[in-house]
Amino acid sequence: MFGIVIRRLLSAIPVVLIVATVVFLLLRMAPGDPARVIAGDMASEEAVAEIRRDMGLDRSLPAQYLLSMTALVKGDLGHSIISKDPVTKMIGQRLGPTLSLATAALLLTVFIAVPLGVLSAWWHKRAIDRVIMASAVLAFSIPAFVVGYLLILVFSVQLNWLPVQGYAPLADGLGRYLYHLVLPAITLSLIFVALITRITRASMLDTLGEDFIRTARAKGVPERYVLGRHALRNAAVPIVTIIGVAITTLISGVVVTETIFNIPGVGRLIVDAVLARDYPVVQGTILFFSFIYVFVNLAIDLIYVWLDPRIRY
Repeated sequence: MFGIVIRRLLSAIPVVLIVATVVFLLLRMAPGDPARVIAGDMASEEAVAEIRRDMGLDRSLPAQYLLSMTALVKGDLGHSIISKDPVTKMIGQRLGPTLSLATAALLLTVFIAVPLGVLSAWWHKRAIDRVIMASAVLAFSIPAFVVGYLLILVFSVQLNWLPVQGYAPLADGLGRYLYHLVLPAITLSLIFVALITRITRASMLDTLGEDFIRTARAKGVPERYVLGRHALRNAAVPIVTIIGVAITTLISGVVVTETIFNIPGVGRLIVDAVLARDYPVVQGTILFFSFIYVFVNLAIDLIYVWLDPRIRY
């Protein structure tokens, strides 16, 4: 297991470097001059040139790249052009809301989607199976921003049950914390509930047709044990795979959801940084998300080995 972890970590280093390089080049190719944005439209060319020198934008592209990669190796994500704060500090200040939203959405997804998928496979080709699959297709077809605005319209505007926007930290009380988190979590999780439900159903159907399942039933094993201990465990590898994909895809969903509900998280931070042409913040947040992606994939690989030890070979 230790060897597997080391190999995965070593293979992740080139991925992070490639991501950093692509982000660096895309930001430099993007239209607009961050120095002009900071100086303002009425600033003189001398003032703009001074800001460009302070930012290092007057240097050649290879020189800028070398400085950027050197700082990254040292763990320095730079300082914001606008606020002058360290990017790591800004990400740390915004990390709480993002983790709360992503964790709530993930828990909601797993605890709803996996039982629905198992139930749909158990009642294959019956009315409940058709209803679950039709609902999953519908949920998967609706974009997250449409779901968010529909939920706001129904539960916030018309029924006045939940807030339209905002975020309350856990320090303000569990009730207030959940009160502001319900709609964003549902918005973010709905499409993943639909996806994981369908994958769970397909994987369970394949497993339920195996000989060892028929043998367990012939021995009189209760159906709940057949489904839980035998079928679901052996069907878990593709389910874990799609859950891992869902976790990494939550990154893009967090950006949209935080913008809709005005949640001050990392997703909202990157949107504000893009609009302000704040290169270090954009680059730092994207690299932060890439680190999460690599970590999640490492965790999924280790879970594979735990579920099926044959995979390590």
